[in-house]
Amino acid sequence: MSSHRRADSARQCASRYTIYSRYISLLQSNCQEARANSIRAQAIEGFDEGDRTDHSLFLRLIHDQLALYQEQQNDTAVDDIYSIVIGKFRRIFGPKHWKTITVIHEYGQILCGAKRYEQAEALYRTFVHEVDEDHGPDSVPVLCIFSALGTVYAGRRKLKEAETILSRALVGFERQTGEKDSRTLIAAFNLAGVYQDRGKLSHAIHMYQVAAYGFKDVMCLSYSTTITAFTQLAALCSARRVAPEAKRAYISALQGLEEAARQDSIDALILKLDLGILHRDEQRLDDTEQLLKEVCQRLQEARSGYAPGALTCLGTVYARQGRVAEAETSFADAAREFSEHDEQFSVMSYATSFNLGLLLRSQRRLAEAEAMYRQVWDGARSVGGLKHAAACTIAEALGSLCEEQGKYEEAEEVYDQILASDGVCLDRWTNFVMCTNFHKMTAYS
Repeated sequence: MSSHRRADSARQCASRYTIYSRYISLLQSNCQEARANSIRAQAIEGFDEGDRTDHSLFLRLIHDQLALYQEQQNDTAVDDIYSIVIGKFRRIFGPKHWKTITVIHEYGQILCGAKRYEQAEALYRTFVHEVDEDHGPDSVPVLCIFSALGTVYAGRRKLKEAETILSRALVGFERQTGEKDSRTLIAAFNLAGVYQDRGKLSHAIHMYQVAAYGFKDVMCLSYSTTITAFTQLAALCSARRVAPEAKRAYISALQGLEEAARQDSIDALILKLDLGILHRDEQRLDDTEQLLKEVCQRLQEARSGYAPGALTCLGTVYARQGRVAEAETSFADAAREFSEHDEQFSVMSYATSFNLGLLLRSQRRLAEAEAMYRQVWDGARSVGGLKHAAACTIAEALGSLCEEQGKYEEAEEVYDQILASDGVCLDRWTNFVMCTNFHKMTAYS
């Protein structure tokens, strides 16, 4: 018999773990679960160097045992079994072998799924420290751990560390798997989110462009992460007044939702609302009016908390068209609707009242305008404190109105409060979001 025939025969020979698997299946079919669990535990404990070719069967037993522990919500047992497996794989295959790394990554994902982020971070950091001490090249499985650690850092608001490790993962993936590989694009997408949270908006826009157009080519427009990437790209470009790129991104996101049969979703309506705001700021008022009317009606039918926000934006279109009565009605109705919703819409609520104050002031109804401004002033302090740019806009409006009415001491008090405020100090990204949304809602310039 030739050597290759003998090799084929050897590959077809049963092994210990083939027998373990058949035995456990037999016990389970005979309703002997306790005995099956005991044999499975014996098989897991006994895996050693001589069984390395049976690692797939071994992992199948591991996953069956994990399913049992997870059903029992026994985190300690889950930790113990992964400790056993990782220890065995490190000894048998080596600490940087892809089989070992895959198990570490899998354990980290289970920890994250259980919201045990501190333990996941410690697991990944220990591995990265060992890799750095080794000074060897970063393999693709190693890069996957870097990417996972970056995601955990981001979730725990350790943004500087997240940026460093995700940048390293991205460069490594680009070099080893190519710019259009899904792992490269996921790293780019996650890095974009970190840049965004750190207020590095130009960097965030670039990374979202890489991720969005990359996912569009590699996956499709209806892929959920593609839609999210285009949505984030559109929002940032709109905030930075890069209107052409924002418009392309909004249209791509809407097309993706349509291809995913989600064209009637709340997400699609909010995108249309943002696109309408973009058109409004380009003075395409007639087109914007029709679009915002449709969005507003459908959000109201869905009883969405975003409906009064859409009505407010429609009011700003009426105000720009000189249709003062319709604008006032829209703002007043929106303010009433906002009062029926919870606090998550409070920023939009006081933007609506600010619009009404602007409109009343333009009609020389100064006492009513001042009442609106003071309502907004109190709202700004309760929502985000006074250390953000939108609060300065409100202070300038209220202070100047007091001056206009000869109330100089009251104006002085407002200016003193905004300059001396030692209240809540928002991070850079939250401040940017609040100010952007306020100015989108008010169209203040």
